[in-house]
Amino acid sequence: MIKSLIQQWKLFILPCVITVIVILIAAVGDNLTQLLRYDALTISENYQYWRLFTAHFTHLGWSHLWLNVAGLMMIFIFFAACLSTRYWIISFLIASICISILIYFFNPEIRWYVGLSGVLHALFILGGIADIRTRKWEGISFTAIVLAKVIYEQFTGPLPGSEEAAGGPVLVDAHFYGAMMGLILALPLIRNQLKQTKQ
Repeated sequence: MIKSLIQQWKLFILPCVITVIVILIAAVGDNLTQLLRYDALTISENYQYWRLFTAHFTHLGWSHLWLNVAGLMMIFIFFAACLSTRYWIISFLIASICISILIYFFNPEIRWYVGLSGVLHALFILGGIADIRTRKWEGISFTAIVLAKVIYEQFTGPLPGSEEAAGGPVLVDAHFYGAMMGLILALPLIRNQLKQTKQ
């Protein structure tokens, strides 16, 4: 019983650590947020490359933060056991940095950016595909819903009410980049599954 609880707790180490970090940053206030957020000008002119990663820990406000925390916890409630903690951590790091780099090169009009939603889209897709390997309908459903949402946003813009809920503008391209990163990060899983199927 105790061993089982400890094993389950380990699965939630990453989302709990992320939640604590984003709450601390928000609690400190705007000065820290401005120091850590994605800022194209300071990245290019002042070489503040840490912003490519730390941007995803900053938020527009508390409502934006809690929305992202809820999404993060949902991912791990459904999919935490599908991958190792190490795989989740590495995927989070890669997705965070790559999404910011893609924004930098393909959205030069974006002056600054905050939020975890792009990374959440990556983790949703990754977790969904990992879950599909066990032929669970949850994985298929989540993956299909997230991909449909991303495609919808590319043609029509943010979902109705999402900007009001977040307390500011929503960068739908970050969601698109996140979904693409999720697919890329899931490629090793798909390859391994195909190998097992052939055997």
